[in-house]
Amino acid sequence: MGKYISLIIAVIIIVTISFYFSQTYGQKILRERPFSLSPDDPHVFDSRLKVEEVVDGLEIPTTMAFLGPDDFLVLEKDKGTVMRVLNGKILDEPILDVNVANSVERGMCGIAISKNGLKTYVFLYFTEIGGKDGDDRKGTAPIGNRLYRYEFVDNKLVNPKLLLNLPAYPGPRHNGGAIEIGPDQNIYIPVGDVDGSFKIDFEATQTQNFDPGKVTDGRSGILRLTQDGKIVDEGILSDSMPLRLYYAYGIRNSFGLNFDPITGFLWDTENGPQDGDEINLVEPGFNSGWSKIYGFSSSQKSFDTDELITFDNRGHYEEPKVVWIKSAGLTAIIFLDSDKLGNQYRNDIFVGSVHNGHIYHFKLNQDRNDLLLPRGLAQRLIQNPINVGAEDVIFGDGFGGITDLTVGPDGYLYVVSIGQGKIFRIMPE
Repeated sequence: MGKYISLIIAVIIIVTISFYFSQTYGQKILRERPFSLSPDDPHVFDSRLKVEEVVDGLEIPTTMAFLGPDDFLVLEKDKGTVMRVLNGKILDEPILDVNVANSVERGMCGIAISKNGLKTYVFLYFTEIGGKDGDDRKGTAPIGNRLYRYEFVDNKLVNPKLLLNLPAYPGPRHNGGAIEIGPDQNIYIPVGDVDGSFKIDFEATQTQNFDPGKVTDGRSGILRLTQDGKIVDEGILSDSMPLRLYYAYGIRNSFGLNFDPITGFLWDTENGPQDGDEINLVEPGFNSGWSKIYGFSSSQKSFDTDELITFDNRGHYEEPKVVWIKSAGLTAIIFLDSDKLGNQYRNDIFVGSVHNGHIYHFKLNQDRNDLLLPRGLAQRLIQNPINVGAEDVIFGDGFGGITDLTVGPDGYLYVVSIGQGKIFRIMPE
């Protein structure tokens, strides 16, 4: 009799635990396998969904943007090429080939597409070099990190217009470059500290929270300008250039920027040095805290908020919404403004990572100004491996280093793998 009672109790416990985890994080996720992480087996943990390979054979792809259904452009970092992929096939010739410095994080960094009446504009951010493509540490020095606007005509990118000419020194890391077109149709682009802060040849700026220091030179911020390269209204932090371009500042480096389709709020991902990766809600005048802060301010030794630059109280520091204890190399952040993967994911946040190939998934609160986190993330700190009880924030795995996520015209989620030279599509089984 005692054995039967023990068996019944065990069954009740198992059912209770299973029910709890099925409800955790506001989802009913059906896992197709036990929770496991693999670097070379692209998969998602919702058994109702599958991962499909869209294209293979790309050379160090970074970011992509759609021209139309089954028709997109993708950047190849080191070659300085823009490739067109039509119906799953890479066209034989690039539609643009520019000379780029390509050491470490330099190269082809960001792309965005805008339909402007009868014209299609393609915006590109890359590290331009005066000679041929190559490792600039061994030859010709880079000219700068540059934002260009091109027109897409007859399968070519023509009529380049230089919109931003930014420093590429000291480098070669932290160039940022993810381009986002906002609800106001203006361009938003994050730029890192260009691998500065602690180098001998680094020039300190106030937008990196150095005082004294020159005001700024275009580094360490989220810049805003029109599609014609003009200033947007009055400056948030200052009426003088180039500070007038800044929407936010104190950025160490960022590869991810996106607007909430419901509220219009801007969110970003930011990379810490070895720890302290962040997801932030970015309001106008936001100060992310670098180089005085990365991660939560409470984790910094002997920190005083008076050390931060406020530009006469026009800028303000805000804490991140969640922080990685060990850097995951966060990249793209997107809102899945589609129900094609199921209503339970619609307008949720998805974030890619280049170090571990994970796709993270977060729901938002009712006001959509904060993340709804599972109990395992009560402290808002993500560990590696993932915190017990917080497994459902990992939506997918095994993508070999993610550099971009985007939602296609078909409503499915597309993943750029720099490690595998492939693009994947996540869709219903």
